Amino acid sequence: MSCTKVIGAPVHVPEASLRFRQHVDAVLGSFADEIAEVLVPFATLRTPESLQLVEETLRRLFGLVAGHLVGGLIAWMHLDPAWISEMIAEIRNADDRRLRHRGINETSIEFLGGARLRIQTPYLSLNRNGLPGSRRGVGRRGAAGGGCFPVLEALGIHHQTSPALASEVARESVRCASFEEASTALGERGIDLDAKGVSTVAMSVGNEALRQRDRRVVAAAGEASFTDEFAGKRVVISVDGGRVRTREGGQHGRRGKGGRRRYQTPWREPKLFAVYTIDKKGRKIPTSCPLYDGTLGDADRIFDLLIAELILRGAARARQIIIIGDGAPWIWNRVKDIAKALSLPAKRIARVADFYHAVEHLEAIAELRAGWTEAQKQHWVKTMRRRLKSGKVDLVIDDARQLCVGRAAKEIATEVNYFEERRDFMQYADFRRRGIPLGSGAVESAVRRVVNLRLKGPAIFWRVPHVEAMLHLRAYLKAGRWSELIQRVIHRSPDGKPIKGVA
Repeated sequence: MSCTKVIGAPVHVPEASLRFRQHVDAVLGSFADEIAEVLVPFATLRTPESLQLVEETLRRLFGLVAGHLVGGLIAWMHLDPAWISEMIAEIRNADDRRLRHRGINETSIEFLGGARLRIQTPYLSLNRNGLPGSRRGVGRRGAAGGGCFPVLEALGIHHQTSPALASEVARESVRCASFEEASTALGERGIDLDAKGVSTVAMSVGNEALRQRDRRVVAAAGEASFTDEFAGKRVVISVDGGRVRTREGGQHGRRGKGGRRRYQTPWREPKLFAVYTIDKKGRKIPTSCPLYDGTLGDADRIFDLLIAELILRGAARARQIIIIGDGAPWIWNRVKDIAKALSLPAKRIARVADFYHAVEHLEAIAELRAGWTEAQKQHWVKTMRRRLKSGKVDLVIDDARQLCVGRAAKEIATEVNYFEERRDFMQYADFRRRGIPLGSGAVESAVRRVVNLRLKGPAIFWRVPHVEAMLHLRAYLKAGRWSELIQRVIHRSPDGKPIKGVA
């Protein structure tokens, strides 16, 4: 198989679209001997192990077959000079920089099946004629990667990686527990990338996804609307925070005895939102995927992202917006921003203080009562919980206020204030009658699935740009929206649609 892993030249290049069948026959014919050699041993061995080996080997071989078929198509497209000229013009028009045609350069493309194609294709780079620049010298050449291959970019091929391979590598990198594990999983499918290679491809996809996310925020500010996903629906929104450790510093300064520079690993709080739709009885609509996203930015940043997605998905025409939170001021203080951005009247927005967090505050009050036995504490919490759920929040407040005596009076008063300040958001009996959820479990689940199970753990530290990209990628993966995100990356567009004029 080694002779077919790297495609120096496609086995066959179709002469016209009507001859694709001949193209298929030619490629399959070139692999016929290798395929037959795999089948022969099974005729005599006939064991489960040999059958397993046959299946695994054939899967790798047909992955290479797919690479040769696609490689032939790409070579065939390079036979159309008019289309090539059009793609070069489109790339130049879409780029703000002055690009110069540098002729034909050789590059490689790796495909999903593991094959790598060597191909000659047009190359453009920055035209620096007349532009100021520093003298050449060590460290003075500036950032690399300024050029591009316009024909390949028109096909969604970036960084020598086909769209399908880039998607699969990035997906495995956020699905697996580490880049090393992702490398192993990909290797079992014939994709030979070490952990560094996996990280490079994943970060490339993630950075482009973040760039398109920024463009979505700009589009929303311009009152664009890409879909009607939330129009006419009951939309539930929750926002919460998690924890990750970042790696800061360590790139400059003196090295220690071990040859490494010192760095810090502070905890940072990634903020996430979860959005989903419910029916009239308050049940999640099973056919609708939730929407997750997260950022290491501040509270304003997560709400900017949330508001942008709501606008772009038609939430301004939603039947009802329901916002559930744990009572944190940074959440409730920005609810008015959502209402203003969507131009929604107050009656179409319901605010709910998470019932289960409220119960935790009841438990905190009981724990502050030093003279109570454990049974008394449990009885009081159970009674107050029942009252709270039945809509008698004022009775709960009155009863709790009577406990503000003794050494813990000040601490208990603080807990009572939690209920007083959120009285209007604790009308749980009315919420249940109207089919409004009482808990923010959706975002808590998102924090666990997106952050805790991949980005948080012993000896796991992230550079801030890397964790931002991983947050965004994993959020969309866990929400079941991977194809939506990857379309934005492939087309380099905020709505995931091809840019007009680019094939």
